[in-house]
Amino acid sequence: MKLFLAPIQGMTIACYRNAFARHFGNIDAYYAPFIGLSDTKNISNLLLKDLLPEHSDSSINVVPQLLGNDGALFKKFALVISDLGYREINWNIGCPFPMVTGRKRGSGILPYPDMIKKFLDTACSDSSYTVSVKMRLGLKDPEEGFRVMEVLNEYPLCKVIIHARTGNQMYTGQVDLEAFKALAGSCKHEVTYNGDIFTYADYLRINSCFPAVNNYMLGRGALTDPFLPSVIKGHDIPSANKISIVRNFHDDIFNFYQSRLSGSKHLSDKMKEFWDYLHVHICTDKKLLKKIKKCHDSSQYIELVNQLFDSAEWIE
Repeated sequence: MKLFLAPIQGMTIACYRNAFARHFGNIDAYYAPFIGLSDTKNISNLLLKDLLPEHSDSSINVVPQLLGNDGALFKKFALVISDLGYREINWNIGCPFPMVTGRKRGSGILPYPDMIKKFLDTACSDSSYTVSVKMRLGLKDPEEGFRVMEVLNEYPLCKVIIHARTGNQMYTGQVDLEAFKALAGSCKHEVTYNGDIFTYADYLRINSCFPAVNNYMLGRGALTDPFLPSVIKGHDIPSANKISIVRNFHDDIFNFYQSRLSGSKHLSDKMKEFWDYLHVHICTDKKLLKKIKKCHDSSQYIELVNQLFDSAEWIE
């Protein structure tokens, strides 16, 4: 069984992936946040900075992800990225945000299987890399996913990752396990399950539903509880040690951004994203969390966060 960390824009960049691997581990591949395809003459290092070898821990497996609907552009970017040493390139046809789907990108392309076929004809025409796909059940309806899967089955994809919601659901409502089961059953490629694994009990329940599925992608669940991959893989950490581990993880992230961001407000505002997820298991003091969220000064931020860690207990 393999576990993958989902790509989350603005969060799971190289510094986060490196720190996560160092402090928590038990992730088999880290999917990088998508790079939007653009018709640029030169693909610069600035555009690919999150994937440059000097920014990534060489001991972890990182999978780049591209977002777009032009197969020629995908191939152009994929060839440059493969020259950096990456073998698998992931195509994002799952992003549910309207500013993406309205341009027939992400899950917005799912109602158009002919566009997907045209895209893959070109994207899969080079052996320098392999293509994987991250998708939704459909944009509006799971029936769209079945028509897409008929197309995907025609190409030499290395895996298909299925988030068990439609694009229109965004991240709300229940995952549709019956629709996932049917769609996964129609797929000729290796399938990865994605969607609403927040606890070990969630994993056990979903695993029992799909005994043939061996790969799972964790997103918000792993950012909320970074010990979850360890628990799933049978390497639980004593609760007494968890706060100090999370504190060291936080400090690594803070130190990274402190060395790169200009301005106290910019730094403190960036770190607030960290607490959007992690507060669930360690912060019972809502007033203190509110102060952190309102803080616009990095010195005050550190003072408040130290108060939080000094008094925190891990909540299972």
